[in-house]
Order: sequence, then C-alpha cells, then structure tokens
Amino acid sequence: MKSQIIAFTNKLDDDVNHLTELYLPCPRSSRRSIYFHNDKGALYEIQKVTGPGRKSAWLIDTDIYKDGAVRFIASLDPLFMALPILDEAYKKDDKKFKTLDDIFSRENVKLEIVGTETLDDEGITSEEYSKPIDVHRLTNIPGFIKQLAHLCDVQEIATDLFVYKLNHEKTLDWLVKKVDRLMSSEAFKKSFESTNQEATLMKLEAVYTLSNYLNKDWFNRLLTKLDIEEEKEEAELGDITNYVTDASPSGFFKRTHPDEAFLDTPAKKKKPQVPRSLAKVNTKGMKSITSFFAKK
Repeated sequence: MKSQIIAFTNKLDDDVNHLTELYLPCPRSSRRSIYFHNDKGALYEIQKVTGPGRKSAWLIDTDIYKDGAVRFIASLDPLFMALPILDEAYKKDDKKFKTLDDIFSRENVKLEIVGTETLDDEGITSEEYSKPIDVHRLTNIPGFIKQLAHLCDVQEIATDLFVYKLNHEKTLDWLVKKVDRLMSSEAFKKSFESTNQEATLMKLEAVYTLSNYLNKDWFNRLLTKLDIEEEKEEAELGDITNYVTDASPSGFFKRTHPDEAFLDTPAKKKKPQVPRSLAKVNTKGMKSITSFFAKK
C-alpha cells in the first residue's frame, strides 16, 4: 500500500518535481534508508524533524494527510554515500585496485541490523533489510565517477577501463575542505556571532555538522587530521555539542543508529494542568469539547 508524506524544499528548486526512490545505506548509521534522485541524476535526502509535541496531520486544500511530520528535501553529495562502501572494499583487501562493479556491490554494504520487530516509528522492520539495495545506481549519477578521484587512487588498466582504491589521505583532505567550506558559509558564521566562541570550537561544530554523514571511525579520523578533540563533558544549553548528544539544529533531524535511539524517544506526555480558575469548579455533567466532534 502506497503512503503519502509532505516534505518541504527550496521553492526555487524545480529539480525535485519528479523524484525516484533509491534504497541506500545511511553513511552514518549503516541502516537501509530512502533517498531520491531526479531525472538529471542529482541525489537528494529527506530528513524528518523530530521533537516534542502531539501527533498532527496536514490539511492541504481538501485533503487530509494523516502523517503530520515535518520533512525537508535537500541535495546530498553522493561521495558521502560512497565513502563507507569504498572503505568496506578497502578493508577486505587494502592492496588491490577494483572496478566500480566490484566496489559498488551488495557485498561491500555493511548494513546495521537491529534485532527487534519494529525498528522505528516509520514502521520499518528487520524484514526491510532483506530487500535489495541500490548502491550500483550511484555510478549512474552524472559526474560521480569523476568525483571519486577526491577519495581514491585511480589507475587506467586498459582503454577506458579504470580501477579504484580508497586513499585515506585524499579522503581526509576532501573532508577538511568540506569543513572549511562550511565555516566560510555566511549562514554558519552568523549562528556564532553572539556566542564569542573561539575558531577551534567553531571548527569543531562544523565537524559535528558533517558527522551526520560520517560513521564514528571517519569522525575520529577527521578530528585527528584537524588536531582537535571532541567535547566529552556534558554541555550546557548553548555550548558546543558532540557526536552522540548532538543538540545543534541538525541534531533535531531523525537519527537512525541504535546507539542514538534515546535521541528519538519522545518524552512521556504530562497530563495538562488545570487552570487555577477552574480547579474548584464542579464539572459534573459537563461535556468535553471533543464530544461535539464525535461521530453520531
């Protein structure tokens, strides 16, 4: 049965009008997740904002959408998706160059399996993980193969036949450029104008932002490359965040790794307090307001 959701994107972005689903491993959690590509081959992710509050629905024109969650569609650099796959192929044989068909195959996808019947509030169960995964379709994204040179050593073994092997130093240099680019963003710098944080802490926060697309190993390698340390102590509101308890704006997007399940666990609902003015009123025989909307 098909389901419909509501998602937001930049109103000037006409490339998201016709999207096709892709099932790929999340680069951070290794869970099988849904991504999208358009007719031009660009890759997109959909992020669900989580937070406290009651369940809701969307009312658009005359249609009611039961799932009232807030979601955003945003473009995604496919190299983040490629990194854990390249890394897995490298771990199996760190001396061997391989073709793209050998690298981007199901054998190099290490999915995170959770031994529970229901994994999350999306209704995804362990049965989902036995379904096909579309890593081979990453190579169809325009410009993707050429961009692999940012992460890999490349050799041409025959005319137009290339083989690849992950290069850790190249990858870290690429990630450092991502950090620098994020720090140079006016929107990112503006968020720190009133905090008086040092440049090192700003850089660390940029790394935490990128960590949404990095597993723990690459997160630690990037910290070492930048010669900065993760904040281990429990931060107060407004202070620097960390990899696990990331409370920055990106931290409100739905997490999927089992170790981060506590980030998604909704707080227990408290019973609404009765206004003092009504606390002593005799309500016997009164109808609740919801009774007026009940089916007759």
